[in-house]
Amino acid sequence: MYVDDATASSGAGGWQVEPEQVREFARAVEAVRADLEAITREVEDLSTPNYAPLLGTSPVGQELAEKFTDRMGSERGLRGQLNVALERMEEFISSAEKTASQYLQTDDDNASKLRFV
Repeated sequence: MYVDDATASSGAGGWQVEPEQVREFARAVEAVRADLEAITREVEDLSTPNYAPLLGTSPVGQELAEKFTDRMGSERGLRGQLNVALERMEEFISSAEKTASQYLQTDDDNASKLRFV
């Protein structure tokens, strides 16, 4: 469990995290990464013909289809806005992955120093 205690045994106060919490955090980050990759694939699909509206061959239908396609799948439309959000999530997840990796490495390093031969 996370402990935020100024009287912690570390002497300088602060917080401590148990090794299992770090592993859980790393697993959670991996799950979020997988979800982000799935969402990214879905956003990329917005520009494919699968999302093209079928509004007929009349001039009005064609015009509405072009407008829908532009607003849905173009960089100026929904897909572009989602790409910006995904880029920000990518930065956040990369930072979380780096943090988890550093915690795991520090924990491994500290554990190896305490092992008796």
